[in-house]
Amino acid sequence: MLKMLRSRVVSVMSLALAAGMTSVPVLAQALQGEIDRLVGSAKIGKTKLGVCLIDAKTGELLAGRRVDEPFTPASNMKVLTTGAALWVLKPGFEYQTEFRLDGDKLIVVGSGDPAFGDPEILQQMSPKVSVSELLSTLARSVTHAGVKELSEVVVDDRIFDREFVHPSWPVEQLDRWYCAEVSGLIFHANVLDVYPKPGAPGQRPSAIFEPDTSVVELDSSRARSVSTGNNTVWLKREAKQNRFQMLGDVRSAVTKPVQVTLTENPLFFGQVFAERLMKEGVQVGGTPVPGGGRETVAARAAGPNDPVPGGRVLAIVKTPLTDVVRRCNVESYNLYAEALLKRIGHDVTGQSGSWETGGSVLRMLMTEKLGPEAARSTVIRDGSGMSRDNRVAAGTMARWLVELAKDESVAKTFIDSLPKPGEGTLEKRFRGNPTKHLVRAKSGYIRNVRALSGYVIDEKDNHVVAFSILANDVPGGEEDSVVLQLHEQIVAAVDKYLSRNDPAADDDQKPAKRRR
Repeated sequence: MLKMLRSRVVSVMSLALAAGMTSVPVLAQALQGEIDRLVGSAKIGKTKLGVCLIDAKTGELLAGRRVDEPFTPASNMKVLTTGAALWVLKPGFEYQTEFRLDGDKLIVVGSGDPAFGDPEILQQMSPKVSVSELLSTLARSVTHAGVKELSEVVVDDRIFDREFVHPSWPVEQLDRWYCAEVSGLIFHANVLDVYPKPGAPGQRPSAIFEPDTSVVELDSSRARSVSTGNNTVWLKREAKQNRFQMLGDVRSAVTKPVQVTLTENPLFFGQVFAERLMKEGVQVGGTPVPGGGRETVAARAAGPNDPVPGGRVLAIVKTPLTDVVRRCNVESYNLYAEALLKRIGHDVTGQSGSWETGGSVLRMLMTEKLGPEAARSTVIRDGSGMSRDNRVAAGTMARWLVELAKDESVAKTFIDSLPKPGEGTLEKRFRGNPTKHLVRAKSGYIRNVRALSGYVIDEKDNHVVAFSILANDVPGGEEDSVVLQLHEQIVAAVDKYLSRNDPAADDDQKPAKRRR
């Protein structure tokens, strides 16, 4: 009986859908003509443009240009990565970073959580928590367990491999925050925040760090304090070491930190936490020296032969996947995307998460959701789009968005993770092209690439159009601005399509009855 009822419901829905599509082809033809006109009149030089617009309600291709041609997607790669993470891990998933006492060792077990110790996430908590307060709270969980001495702090980051830097990332940018190393234990977004302070004019500036630690070295001999001009201070890191140089001028104490990436982050966190434990009165490792105290602080990353962590759990730090996916998409945070890709690689294969295993899982999902051709034509090098070697077609991207919107188990979480105009990476977008309907979209930018993919949504009836606009070989300068404007004009055309397709919108256009 249940099967018969379901069959009848499906039949009724199919008839209703067919009846509602009678006017769609005409509107779609008009939309295709409008897209052709906009692209034809835009002065975008030698820019290559891929466009795909799909009505998620009907599945119809509304308009397109070079729909099946692979393009470099830049940060639109995060659309694929975050969607895959929601399908694999599920929206209710929580990361768990564990602090375990095993004999005289403290073992910190990483879960690949990119938000652990991230100041932005901590400031969203109620009440707000500082990085220093988090470290102190975790250290006190050890002292409250009665621990007074530890032989060492071991950081088990083996949930991911130790290829911390993708080989196709730009070498000259590896000390920038957006190229942070990807590790199984991530802390403070794997960057060091430095707050320079001026000394007397002509003298070296000083600085304070967050996280507060003595395990990094800062050479400020190439920076100077000045009494005129502006702050021009910046930092660079020596290769494969947490040794930094400060360069430029410091006129006044900065309120927004100068950021630089850290290396060997699991070891770095172990050292930082061991220091904090010692401040709380716990002796950690080292060799006794005359007069008391310890010569060294013992902290290390887990080795390949270390056993699976056991012992008593003293503290757990949890982060909801929804928070991670939203920060990844709204702020376009590369580290978050790479951690998500590696995490799905681990969860599906049971191996240490890597770019290879994560890419394989993403390709498997593309095959399942879109078919083998879409997977074959897509090149997956990383999860964030920093690699210029990624390739995806606008048609593949738009169809992926449709599948996410259709799946009730992930749709709301995914759509809500995308920024609206006026927030995140869309903060300054659509000011000249406001839309009647809701826009949720992910932008993308690396040199010569501009991308925008997402949804236009009529919230009255949840009518959704998925779009993907991928521009490659953008010359820059004026053409770059024209391409951004073209993105918004295409979205505005979709907005008008939804208005013409909305019966309520027709009613809105009728003259109001004159009051008597």
